[in-house]
Amino acid sequence: MSFLIESIWKEYFKKWNITDCAVRDAGAVYLCLREKVNAEKASLSWDHDIRSQLFVLDVLSKIGDRFGSTILEGFSKPMLGVCTKPLRQGMVVSQNHDGQVNLMGGGVHSSEEFIDRGGIPATRRVKCINEFAYSIGDFHNIYKRDGVGLWVKLQGFPMLEASISQGFKDMDAFSESDMYAVGGDGDVWRFDGTRWQQQGFPSNLQLATVTCAGDGYVYISGEGGSLWRGRESNWELIYKGSASIMWNDVLWFENRLWLASDYQLRVWNGKEMISPTLDEMPDGKKVPVYGHMDARDGLLVVASPSVVMSYDGREWRTLVSPY
Repeated sequence: MSFLIESIWKEYFKKWNITDCAVRDAGAVYLCLREKVNAEKASLSWDHDIRSQLFVLDVLSKIGDRFGSTILEGFSKPMLGVCTKPLRQGMVVSQNHDGQVNLMGGGVHSSEEFIDRGGIPATRRVKCINEFAYSIGDFHNIYKRDGVGLWVKLQGFPMLEASISQGFKDMDAFSESDMYAVGGDGDVWRFDGTRWQQQGFPSNLQLATVTCAGDGYVYISGEGGSLWRGRESNWELIYKGSASIMWNDVLWFENRLWLASDYQLRVWNGKEMISPTLDEMPDGKKVPVYGHMDARDGLLVVASPSVVMSYDGREWRTLVSPY
């Protein structure tokens, strides 16, 4: 049974697809929704012609009736992020020339700012690191949101031409003096607190995600769903994938590595990829979600196009599902 009440689902979800999720804290889950359009209309439209929606659900309420919603026009390939500094907010970022951002929370229902007007930040992911939001993008573009309306571009990278062989898709950190950014064809960089340096990597496959895990290792995923483990310039391939797509999100939660793609949710148990089950039993019913995920403050959330589930380390809970 869905936590979100039926009347809210009918008004805000019935005609929309869920495309991303972000956890601000144990009480606030943000969702990005895109309006459903038929194939013919979609083929004649630009991505920014499709309306987007930023939705936040209070998952600590007694029933699923406490929420906020903002309809957005003109957002291209929107993605979600959160921050707790300078304010506790959720945000949706557009892949346009200005890096348009719509924010919710922190005492405001909705506000707007820009990562870099005319600067083409080319955002591919928004990551919350040490409580601040970062925009990670093509051409080695990384911006830190240092204050309200203030996105500061990180320096120390070579200038790049438009190419998929270099540029970033993800970033993560153990601390502000031990950060990793990856993307392109085996393009791996590390910040040691003073400067960014390119690291050696044993593959020129396209890279998708990087995770600084609780076991002290850095995990990098890439083309085919393959997975590497290591630090700095020392890496080993621990899983050779054969998928046609890459992992969307890879994160560390409850002492395990979780991985989500457009059609799979998996856990790396140190030896193999396994499917998580609702009751934690090997032969139990598989968790019926996939797509995108986020975790923070003891809460993991996974969002499929029509279903959203959360996991607190003990039990799974359906937050959103069709009525």
